[in-house]
Amino acid sequence: MPMLKAQNIGPINCGLADGKTNSKFAWSEPIPDGSESPLWSHEILRKDGTPYKQEEADVIKSLTKGN
Repeated sequence: MPMLKAQNIGPINCGLADGKTNSKFAWSEPIPDGSESPLWSHEILRKDGTPYKQEEADVIKSLTKGN
């Protein structure tokens, strides 16, 4: 995202919150029992609204603040 911001390009994320689409799972590594993967593929927020990774949420906030 910092590189995109420097070029004035807005990124698109195909998932925002953990839910029906299950796009937190990598397509190449399905988890049959539905347990949480160690590295999320797309989503940023858990179902309760807390960030999957606070560091990631902080970067997004810092790059979008005031926009």
